[in-house]
Amino acid sequence: MIFTDRTFQTLLSREILRFTRVWMQTIVPQLLTSLLYLVVFGIALGGRIKQIEAIPYLEYILPGIALMSLITNSQMNSSWSVFDAKRERYIDEVLISPMSDLQITLAYSLGGMLRGMVMGAGVFVVGVPFVGVQIENPLMLFVIGLLASFAFSSLGTMVGALATRVEHISLITSVIIQPLAFLGGVFYSVGMLPDVLKVVTFFNPIFYTVDAARYATLGVSDLNPYPTLGMVCLIAAICFGGAWWAISHGPNLRY
Repeated sequence: MIFTDRTFQTLLSREILRFTRVWMQTIVPQLLTSLLYLVVFGIALGGRIKQIEAIPYLEYILPGIALMSLITNSQMNSSWSVFDAKRERYIDEVLISPMSDLQITLAYSLGGMLRGMVMGAGVFVVGVPFVGVQIENPLMLFVIGLLASFAFSSLGTMVGALATRVEHISLITSVIIQPLAFLGGVFYSVGMLPDVLKVVTFFNPIFYTVDAARYATLGVSDLNPYPTLGMVCLIAAICFGGAWWAISHGPNLRY
């Protein structure tokens, strides 16, 4: 079985310990940054934008900030983990182990997914009492968090497997993932945008995760929530398929 294999469990445990052992470096600073976004944007823009869709602005941005933290941390965790394995040359031991390529991909992706879930949950745990919001559908929010973190952790696994230099990892994070997160409807409703920017937003995969999480938290969304949830599932499947391909046939797996 995939999940009961001892080598798979060992690699997965390593990925979990990789960020939990140094939680003061991997969890606390990022959590504080997300909460600063909540406070600064909520106060600065909340004075001008009182409500969006009859929801107080500070409540409206909470799900988006949580998803932004979840996505960026899950992607960074797996991409750096795979790249470091290549750079330190212990990826060879992983590749020649009894694990299949599917198991290797799953271990790296699940490790990043867990870090993303911890970060997203941390923002909600601290933010919900601060903002004073009540989560409408906790189960749906949990499912969306799992799918989103798994999707972008898988993307990070693919990026780490294909990257040949440190700059490639930094480029993906700072030039692609973070701008997409800021432009994914975290701080505004798509209905506030001009028509051209609305169309562009629909090509942003992060928008669908933020919109679905906002519906699960507040009961409001820009799109029909259930097709949106299906889109998040599709994004997760595509990202994991790309990660599996990169581990199986990636041209740059050996640094």
